[in-house]
Amino acid sequence: MSIKINPNLVWDYDIPTEDEQTEAFRKWYLARVLSRGNADDLREVGIDLIYDYFPSLKLPAKIRNFWGWYFELPEVKAQYGATHTISA
Repeated sequence: MSIKINPNLVWDYDIPTEDEQTEAFRKWYLARVLSRGNADDLREVGIDLIYDYFPSLKLPAKIRNFWGWYFELPEVKAQYGATHTISA
């Protein structure tokens, strides 16, 4: 599985090719999206991937708490079609 990378979020990292994307890189990149990305970046990686990886992402407490709260809002779940919950 590979995800489309926004090069503006990885100025300090060599972007791996799709074949080189590791589990560790995906976790790092998803944490970067949640820390520094925008709505387009969220849409690009997909809400399901964020829900799947959220518990294992290394995020500052304030950012983790915000996204944990945000993704559990009923209107957000309805907007993205999310059917499961985020475990912080």
